[in-house]
Amino acid sequence: MESTSPEFLHGAAVLESAAKLLASTRQPARLAISYIGRSAPEILRLKPGDVIVVNGSDNAVKAGATHPGAVATWLSAGVRVVNHERLHAKVIVVGRTAIVGSANVSQRAAGGMIAEAALKTTDRNAVANARSFVENLIRLGGEDIDQDWVEEAIRHFPKAGVVPAWTETEPSQAGPFRLWLGWWNEVTDWTDRDEEAYEEAVTEVPAAFRPRARYTPIGMIEEPAEDGRFRTGDRIIMLGRREARLVDFRSIRAVPGSRQRRLMALYRRDHQHPRVTNATVRTTLERLNSALPTTEGEAGVWLTDPQKRSAVLALWGVNDPGAS
Repeated sequence: MESTSPEFLHGAAVLESAAKLLASTRQPARLAISYIGRSAPEILRLKPGDVIVVNGSDNAVKAGATHPGAVATWLSAGVRVVNHERLHAKVIVVGRTAIVGSANVSQRAAGGMIAEAALKTTDRNAVANARSFVENLIRLGGEDIDQDWVEEAIRHFPKAGVVPAWTETEPSQAGPFRLWLGWWNEVTDWTDRDEEAYEEAVTEVPAAFRPRARYTPIGMIEEPAEDGRFRTGDRIIMLGRREARLVDFRSIRAVPGSRQRRLMALYRRDHQHPRVTNATVRTTLERLNSALPTTEGEAGVWLTDPQKRSAVLALWGVNDPGAS
């Protein structure tokens, strides 16, 4: 007789087990998973007849927790997607098996970057109760998602990828670093390839640097020549339309298929930094008989002169430890 003892899953095994379960049968699945990332349809390949309940509230969408692109992909595949605005549970029921745990469907959870856990069971009563839980969500408080919801959600979803804040303490960055000053162009035509490159880059950021920080692609920035490429630990002053941002460089990606060379860098937003305008940076450099880089050519320069570095970094309240 087959054992009905629950199996304990943790880390990446939670979503791996769910994916294998879905692929092993044609029986319709019933899922209730509060938050889903852009890669959710690739992580859990749902099929026509499957039903998934998600938290599609305005708050979840605006926070970047529920991705409208993932919802649209499932809808186009014939999956029924239901919005329950108070959902926080993570329940998967396929045939005679249920998985109940902590994992949302995201790249971080699938990659084992956060400590997820779940119980997988074939106990008849437990599976029946899990299925009833999902069905009751649909019946009581559930609302079917349609294309109108997707279009509205796209308008509210953050334009850049979002990585939720963690709570650990990040390493000190008091050591010497190189400093680049260059023009930044915000990515407005975000594509699936951009998203994939972003998620890959996030997985490679050392775990010690993920805490508390929110990592976001800076968009397109013209990288220095071959002999001076960005490396981990560099800092970049990004000159935008009006505002200048000081960021800590972490990783970079050339995204294939783009019409122009697009370089994706991840940076840590330091919300304690004051807001600084391009005009302020320009004035600071002019006092030292220097100027901003032009918007043509490499569109940026390495700041190596100690006086210029110190003066510009002081705008953000950063003491210059020197160049690495």
